[in-house]
Amino acid sequence: MPLLAVNHHYFRSTGTGQGIYPTTPDALVAGVNQLRSRWRFGGEEDILRYCDGGHTAEALCILTFDDGLKEQMHTLALLDQLNVTAMYFVPTAPLVLHEVLDVHKLHMIRSNLSDAELAADLQQRFNIQAYEFDDQLLAVQYRYDEPNSRKVKYFLNFVLDPVARVEWTRQRFGAMFGSERAASEALYMNAEDLRVLAGRHLLGTHAHTHVPLATLSAKDAEQEIEKSLDVLENLSGRRPMGISYPFGGQSAVSESVFATAQALGLQYGLTMERGVNIGNEKSSMALKRIDVNDIKAWVDASPP
Repeated sequence: MPLLAVNHHYFRSTGTGQGIYPTTPDALVAGVNQLRSRWRFGGEEDILRYCDGGHTAEALCILTFDDGLKEQMHTLALLDQLNVTAMYFVPTAPLVLHEVLDVHKLHMIRSNLSDAELAADLQQRFNIQAYEFDDQLLAVQYRYDEPNSRKVKYFLNFVLDPVARVEWTRQRFGAMFGSERAASEALYMNAEDLRVLAGRHLLGTHAHTHVPLATLSAKDAEQEIEKSLDVLENLSGRRPMGISYPFGGQSAVSESVFATAQALGLQYGLTMERGVNIGNEKSSMALKRIDVNDIKAWVDASPP
């Protein structure tokens, strides 16, 4: 069976128009109705069956939600009404440190400052213009962003020294939003939410601190994944079987990362390489996935 995985992040009725681009309840319902005309929705047991070689002519669709955001819990009742399920992949650092992940600090900062203002700040502090960007890579990694936005996001996520990035985002975030603990507890799922998801076999890991794993040493990548698995098992009572790799694009994953995830006992991994899985993947740890914004293209084309 061909397997189509569709990823979502924020789930809100409205967005800011910059920085945060949520899936609205109406859009989620519309997307499900579009997809179900050609695809059957499934859950984790279907993913595992696919990875075990249980291919049929049936076209299977899996919905996923990354980042462990509290607002995603509101999708459960809505999807139940549609007789559809989803998988939720949770980063664990916010659960134990009560901090906002750098990636979400940046989203929140960008929801209040234009990318032009951020680029000017980064130029003044870090001389961003001296870095030679690969426009083709940026177009793949951030296909829905404008060129200036791509450079700001890539520079902060992949280029800037981690210590400098943490300090810059901490200062900017604190000046705009105040208490980080309060922001974290409002933004992310809690232990009770995890138990609900685990009880329904809907819980996966999104690593610990949401960094691109391919940029880490093999040991550090292993610790990122293993720590997340330990935290999720401790809080939810169930050890996850799957991982969604943070960022998930070609700069964020590698054969080494796939091997590490598998060695830690995970049975499947989801990237953000766009496409449908048709049984010829190198590994069950390197499954393709599309963004929710890609739905129309895959509805209009028949499943392979």
